[in-house]
Amino acid sequence: MSESSNKQMKLIKRIPDDLVECILSFLPIQSLLQNRVLSKRFRDTWKQSRDLDFGEMFSVRHSQLEAVRIIENIFNQHKGPEINRFVLSLNHIGVEDKILSWISTCLRKNIKELVLDFSRSKKVMVIPVDFSSIETLTVLKLQWCKFEIPDNLPKGLRLLRTLSLMQTELTKEMIDAIFNNCIHLESLALVKCQMYGILSIYAHDHKKFKSLVVSSMPNLLCIVLHAPTLESYKYDGYARTIQVLRVNALKEGEFHYNRSKSRHSSAMVVGTMRAYTAVHVLTTTNILLEALTYRYPGGKLEKPLFKFENLREFKIFLKAPTFCTLFDIAEFLKECPKLEHVIIDIRNFTFEPQLYFWETHHKAQIQNNSNNNYLLKCLTDVKIIGYKGHWHELDMVEFFVKNAPSLKRLELEMPKNAKNIAHTPDYARIKFIKNIFPGIKVTEV
Repeated sequence: MSESSNKQMKLIKRIPDDLVECILSFLPIQSLLQNRVLSKRFRDTWKQSRDLDFGEMFSVRHSQLEAVRIIENIFNQHKGPEINRFVLSLNHIGVEDKILSWISTCLRKNIKELVLDFSRSKKVMVIPVDFSSIETLTVLKLQWCKFEIPDNLPKGLRLLRTLSLMQTELTKEMIDAIFNNCIHLESLALVKCQMYGILSIYAHDHKKFKSLVVSSMPNLLCIVLHAPTLESYKYDGYARTIQVLRVNALKEGEFHYNRSKSRHSSAMVVGTMRAYTAVHVLTTTNILLEALTYRYPGGKLEKPLFKFENLREFKIFLKAPTFCTLFDIAEFLKECPKLEHVIIDIRNFTFEPQLYFWETHHKAQIQNNSNNNYLLKCLTDVKIIGYKGHWHELDMVEFFVKNAPSLKRLELEMPKNAKNIAHTPDYARIKFIKNIFPGIKVTEV
């Protein structure tokens, strides 16, 4: 053992036992159980653990029965005054009483972070917890749980900062109770929750509410947002969902629209676009471009006039079927004068169904752009994910190297099976493009 290691061990030995226990109590229970054989001083430290994370630690090495036995043993012997964090991922069928007992123990010991995941059973578990008595909770994440949040709680959930619900039945009254009681709420995530009709987020009196995620809730008809401090909004669902937005501080928008059969889906996307135009970061799919591209209502060519003055980063996932081409991408990007980073994901996607229209109407306009209509002055980084060497993908690469005078990095990320699906490389054209911008980097993932 080196001299420095000896000095460190001597220093550790000088630390009083009660201080060692206090320090180690903040480590996750799994770490304490693994290290208790290293020293007599560590033998019982797990009984003081404040971080009881049973998320995935038993999924491989132990059966359900063994996992329940180990967790039960830890709770029975727990001597610490506090449990700051309890994470449980388990099939609750047949052990509901034990789980409720563990939760009750956590509540008595000033729990701050509670994470319950019962998705393994694919059956909702009822959690009869009196939230009016939970004063210390700051993080609550529930999957496949049914619970109630009564309105006008005297003390409970006042300190809650993060709330994440998945596969949970929601009602208007529950959402209202959340925002009436959780006055310090910073983030709310609703994923695959069952709710019908209108989701109303009234956070007009909140000063810390920054993040909202709404994902895979197909029965919603409308989302009403009144959240003046909201900075990040992520939505995943049908484009037909109407969204009425009242937000002033929105900086990041992520909109993974799913295709629906509604003829009015594009109009609904366009109708809410004004609320997004001030964002700094935008992630979306080609459905958004389809809504913003040139259209022919009543036989007259029209294009929605939106300018993204503050947009710095844009990422788009292109999915078939679509009528979008490089022209639609270029038309969108030219309305983003401060754009610095672009990521285009074309994995399992090709422009080929629309190539005739692109060749006939738009290719010459894009490649012979003498008026610099598509000049991207601030663009420094471009990444194309799923590049396969097709000539229409080279059109895209050529567009960026010609129109981004400040370009520093252009990365083409190829799938490992690209050799099987890629076209024969056009070496002459690749050489031409590299003469304009020699810093192109090709990676295989």
